[in-house]
Amino acid sequence: MLRVLVASLSAVFRVVNLFLPWHRLPISLSVANIVALQHDLRRRNLFSTERSPLKAPDPQGFDVRGFRTADGSYNDLSDPAMGMRGMRFGRNVPLKYTYGEKEPQLFTPNPRLVSSKLLARKEFLPVKSLNLLAAAWLQFMTHDWFSHGTNDAHRLIDVPLPDGDAWSEPGHKPGHISVQATFADALATEADAGMPAAFRNYETHWWDGSQIYGSTAERLVQVRSGPDGKITPGGRLYLEPNGRLPIDPANGVELSGLNISWWVGMSIFTGLFVREHNAIAARLKADYPTADDDWIFHKARLINAALMTKIHTVEWTPAILNTPTLRYAMRGNWWGVMGEAYERAYGRSGESDLIQGIPGSNHDHHTAPYSMTEEFISVYRMHSLIPDDVTFRRLNGNEFIETRTLQEMAGKRTPEVYDRMRVEDIWHSFGVAHPGLLKLHNYPNALRKFKEQDEPDAVGQVIDLATIDILRDRERGVPRYCEMRRLMRMRAPTTFLELTGGDEKTAKELAEVYADIEDVDLLVGCHAEPWPEGFGFSDTAFRFFIVMATRRIKSDRFYTDDFDDKTYTPAGMQWLRDNGLATVIARHLPELAHKVNRVTNVFFPWPMD
Repeated sequence: MLRVLVASLSAVFRVVNLFLPWHRLPISLSVANIVALQHDLRRRNLFSTERSPLKAPDPQGFDVRGFRTADGSYNDLSDPAMGMRGMRFGRNVPLKYTYGEKEPQLFTPNPRLVSSKLLARKEFLPVKSLNLLAAAWLQFMTHDWFSHGTNDAHRLIDVPLPDGDAWSEPGHKPGHISVQATFADALATEADAGMPAAFRNYETHWWDGSQIYGSTAERLVQVRSGPDGKITPGGRLYLEPNGRLPIDPANGVELSGLNISWWVGMSIFTGLFVREHNAIAARLKADYPTADDDWIFHKARLINAALMTKIHTVEWTPAILNTPTLRYAMRGNWWGVMGEAYERAYGRSGESDLIQGIPGSNHDHHTAPYSMTEEFISVYRMHSLIPDDVTFRRLNGNEFIETRTLQEMAGKRTPEVYDRMRVEDIWHSFGVAHPGLLKLHNYPNALRKFKEQDEPDAVGQVIDLATIDILRDRERGVPRYCEMRRLMRMRAPTTFLELTGGDEKTAKELAEVYADIEDVDLLVGCHAEPWPEGFGFSDTAFRFFIVMATRRIKSDRFYTDDFDDKTYTPAGMQWLRDNGLATVIARHLPELAHKVNRVTNVFFPWPMD
């Protein structure tokens, strides 16, 4: 009955939206409109690229029903390989639209020209309603969801420099910016002949804490073990005696599940949730004193991952999409229309995610086997959130300590920050600083000339990440802005002025770079279009969020069919009910309690005093 009602709503709102967008409707109607849009996108915008010979490994006695595997296998027990590490990224658009671009279209217009003329930061445009923790948290999350891994050093894409461009760095072809191509799928089969290229995820596709725990059995053991190779007792993750993360001997960067693109923002959240894992493990050990350490560890991982998922759903998302409609809708993903108070009073008993939220409902992959998608990765290219430098201040008194550039607090240089100040000072500094606005002319120049992390026997290459962002979408067959809007059932603009909502200055700038409105890249279009009031990113990007953000929970057995006392333990379910980011910070950094307890959302700016 409920599905029939939603389908009927979809038909109604498809007509309504021809004249009035969802965000201009009254709150009750706009929420219903979002539900209708989600229904349509789930039916029409999920496509599998999987033609893979990969099989899930033998669990060798591991309890796949009760615990997450290291590589993400056996989440779906009827299709054990679904979503595991090494499976392909899916698509949100029909595959015929996903062929990677070749020259000359690959360089039309020149990606470096887009970087210089439209993306490069002229002055820092802050989001004053958010703090810098919001930017750091997002990267912390994306390290869990997707990674294409290393690129192909033997296959370079040489982007010619525009006239007058003075770029000159070692490792690049003279007169060019040389970008390593994405590795082609080495496991392509005969069924792939004539099909667009597909790419594999270096991490698991599931929302399972991969950024902390890793996506291989070897990494899982490594983050649990000390320098002597012995696994830390009590089901805990290893921390140095001074409370810091250990150093990864492979690359000299702090050790975590995934430590590429590392900087202090990643470090503080990783350290915090390593401590949270250990606190959960201690609680479980007290409740189950006879349980072995492996049981404690894997249960703590389940609870810790679910807590991070809850925080992103009901705290980060309503902070960056700060409207009454979306605060209600996003919290509804977790608690349904009955709300948080109902769950606290009566628990979860319904099977409908609309009534009591997705956790505890029946899992549903909708129209394609579960995977992350290339298009979802594209709209999460939110590097403009990052400042070029961060000013650090003392927690007590807000006294200036120093300002560090992004390069000076990234990779192997991250521990230097902890040598100069206390971890509480770092958190305070991020809590009172702001991220950047996701608009044109606000891409950090620090990332447009950034030295990648050094490998043990190699010098990191200097890159222009803005150029790479544009190139990756074209290389991987992500449709451009106008085509993408049509494929996501949105109206495509016919002029630059229409795209910018009447902003003549921005329309002129776009026309100077793009010869045709159809050539505008997805990233550029999302940064140029006018946004709904209260939004932290574009309505175009939001379409992918509608379908994919909820799907990460709805497809996952550990958030649906097995989200219960049996799998998580009664103590674990209580931990999830009682905690959010504020309680986690206050537990491990009690000196910050007077900060986080005075804001309605930890991602809002903290008080200075």
